Amino acid sequence: MKRFICILILIIFLGFAYARYFEPKRLKVNEYLITSNALPQSFDGLKIIHFSDVLYHNNNYSLLEKTIYEILNSNADIVFFTGDLIKGDINEEEKEQLIKHLNNIQPKLYKYAVLGDNDNEDVKQILEDSNFIVLDNTSALLFNEGAEPILIAGGDKLTNDSLLTEENISYNYKIALTHFPDNFDNLKNDYNLVLAGHSLGGEIRIPYLGAVLKKEGAQKYTDYHYQKDNNHLYVSFGLGTEKTNMRLFNMPSINIYRIYSK
Repeated sequence: MKRFICILILIIFLGFAYARYFEPKRLKVNEYLITSNALPQSFDGLKIIHFSDVLYHNNNYSLLEKTIYEILNSNADIVFFTGDLIKGDINEEEKEQLIKHLNNIQPKLYKYAVLGDNDNEDVKQILEDSNFIVLDNTSALLFNEGAEPILIAGGDKLTNDSLLTEENISYNYKIALTHFPDNFDNLKNDYNLVLAGHSLGGEIRIPYLGAVLKKEGAQKYTDYHYQKDNNHLYVSFGLGTEKTNMRLFNMPSINIYRIYSK
């Protein structure tokens, strides 16, 4: 019995050490193939990188540098960030370093962001100084060598008024960026693709059972992918940690989507 207890204590200790000091520093790249007959031919093969919840703190750029390296090597057309850049306060020197790192993200076409619940006007300024276009319940039309654009809308209170309506310009494929995945049920339009963050995958996950710590705004949608009719929700589990400062069975990750016309 004593031996069993000692082994159990050792396993718990090693699991804690791994979850606290090792897994949060690793990076996983999830890749998804999406097809849609609504996507314009000029966007056929569109490659999107989606990252979220950096939750940067204490001069820790190592994981962000890894992430940016993966983004640069992916040769993406568009990069989307779905909120929560910083955890806590940072000084001016750290802000400048963060801007420098984020400026290295240079997709072929566009990079857009929405703010998370931990983000404020300072974060918005950092993102804008890093050449991200920040969407605040607004939208934009994205073109790529063709007359038909796709629509990108971003924010956590998207309504019909958030959508652009320009005379003589039509669009069929719509993407929504929202920080909270549970907003998937509240969107007033049929978005072909919805991208979210916030959940952190529960930080600690139990195989076959999923997220352990469910956050407000991510109570329902805590896995990577959901489909409702022809609408898809993909959730980024993000890079950082929050309450536990741990990750277990839940590596920091970014998502890559390749979208093709049917």
